[in-house]
Amino acid sequence: MMKIFYWEEIENDLNNGLMIPFFKQGCGISIGSFDGLHQGHRVLLSNLIDNCKSKNLLSGVISFTRPLPSLKHASDYQGDLTTLNQRLKLFEKAGLDFAIIVNFDESFAALSGVQFLTLLVNSCNMKYIAEGVDFRCGYKGATDITAIKYFADSNNIKYSFVEPVYYRQGTDEEERISSSYIRTMVLKRFLTTAKELLLRPYSLELKFENERTVILKSEIKQVLPPIGVYSAEVKGKVVRLEITEKELQFQFIDGFDKTLLNELVEVVL
Repeated sequence: MMKIFYWEEIENDLNNGLMIPFFKQGCGISIGSFDGLHQGHRVLLSNLIDNCKSKNLLSGVISFTRPLPSLKHASDYQGDLTTLNQRLKLFEKAGLDFAIIVNFDESFAALSGVQFLTLLVNSCNMKYIAEGVDFRCGYKGATDITAIKYFADSNNIKYSFVEPVYYRQGTDEEERISSSYIRTMVLKRFLTTAKELLLRPYSLELKFENERTVILKSEIKQVLPPIGVYSAEVKGKVVRLEITEKELQFQFIDGFDKTLLNELVEVVL
């Protein structure tokens, strides 16, 4: 079972001069929002997991309570592809040993890249790092892969930087697979394309608090397809979903299942 930590735990143990016993054998880490955990993310995490296995290291990620674009570009942000709960399930299914979750606040944002990487070495016994070639970290993203390689070489940390993964959809033009591109596909109702890039159907994680089965859009942080009628699936049952200007209206063909009340459920589109 994948172990889940929160950044506050890492900082507290470090402030007390402790390394978390879980990390005694050393670990490899990849850092990112990983929203949707799409094909490109999976290539990166496969690299991480395979290299960690060969080096007898634990493999894990550092991710965030919300994808970073939701904080850095809030004014034009389209919504998340996955909730934190969905991401954690996908991380575990991918075969990771641990996930460290960060609430991206002012104190975390103020860390320099070297401070951040040093924290990972001292608290998590990081011995390997895997990232995309355009990865940056630290205050205002000032630490690029050249600086990360220098830090890693100086601290006997192995690394790999993975090239982007591209997608071709019926034309000669290639599109880099990214969370933002997939959000656009969902917004355009290109759910088949989203499914291909996510390697699973796009799904919403929702909670039905009463049998009225109407949920306001304002309560949902995930990106929604356009206004219209959709055939969805909830726990293997077909559901009619109508998305209007302000809400999501569900019609359960076989009647509402009361066991769904107040539980997080996947609505598969």
